[in-house]
Amino acid sequence: MKRGVYAVLGVLAVAGTIAIAPAASAAQGTLVVNNTVYRGPSGCMQIGGGAVTLAIENHTDRTVSIFTGSGCRGDVTATIVPGETRTSSGSSIQIG
Repeated sequence: MKRGVYAVLGVLAVAGTIAIAPAASAAQGTLVVNNTVYRGPSGCMQIGGGAVTLAIENHTDRTVSIFTGSGCRGDVTATIVPGETRTSSGSSIQIG
């Protein structure tokens, strides 16, 4: 009987932890890339077909990273914190 109670308590504890964990969501605010405004950006954004010069204004609540390769792979050419504006080369941008 005690084992059954402990098993139920263990399952409830795990379920409670999962329920409390924050879900991934879009950034609040906008990201401006070469004068194009992206509202509530999230995940990996592909910008162009290859590494190009990007003028980036980060008006979100998340840090963004600029990658040389597509799919947010390759070297990071810049990390831009909320409120920062910077020019960097890259072909994809990771939000958060």
